[in-house]
Amino acid sequence: MKNIILITGMGAMGLACARTLGSGHHLLLADNDASRVDHAIQHLSEEGYDVSGCRLDLGQAASAHALADEIGKHGHLKAMVHTAAISQSQAPTAERIYDVNLVGTATLIDVMRKLAGPGTVGVVIASMGAQFISIPAEIERRLALAPLNELKDAIRDLPGYDDKNMAYLIAKRGNQLRVEAESLIWAKTGARLISISPGVISTAQGRQEMREHPEVAKIVDNCPAQRIGTPQDIANAVDWLLSRHASFITGIDLRVDGGTIASQRWQQ
Repeated sequence: MKNIILITGMGAMGLACARTLGSGHHLLLADNDASRVDHAIQHLSEEGYDVSGCRLDLGQAASAHALADEIGKHGHLKAMVHTAAISQSQAPTAERIYDVNLVGTATLIDVMRKLAGPGTVGVVIASMGAQFISIPAEIERRLALAPLNELKDAIRDLPGYDDKNMAYLIAKRGNQLRVEAESLIWAKTGARLISISPGVISTAQGRQEMREHPEVAKIVDNCPAQRIGTPQDIANAVDWLLSRHASFITGIDLRVDGGTIASQRWQQ
């Protein structure tokens, strides 16, 4: 049985993770755009990786279950690295962001937990932007624990619910909370579950946000690390979290933001 490393999302971050983690394992790549999967398979295969792929529509629960079936064909789930998400510019409505980024991610965590075993690690990419919003404690509890079919109901009364930018942040906060709560269930199988909240990263989405929102460009200018983040920064963090050196770490959100949140909160 092969050890499977599942990477969702074939953007720059997902590809960096695939290249960093893939040696000696079978890479299973998933994305909503089948052509992106095919392109990634071609290049990674040429580089010597053992790789296959399938389409994943996070907005459809059946798609996550089909992905689980695909993993079963190849072997044992060694790791899940979930980078796939829909951005504010890609989504036609806020509702679509909730369907994909909030409910879709929670569904994937639930489905993959059934494949997890001793040593399996799941890493979910959230966002440092979730630190900038305030959600009442009771709603946060529902985001962490509510059944999948009640997740959107938990947030409908939040101010800005229909705004795409706010929807993205709410969904990412939901990811952080869901990971924290679900890690306790993963632990019963001997598996770990963690989220990473990147700062501004030089991906297509990150560069677009810098062009369209001066406040984002200012965040990069004021970053204590004195640079923008790279996809490899995230891949390196994931690599460490998957290693034995991080075996006591689960149920947390790791900020990989160059000190941005610290600067926003405490800079004089």
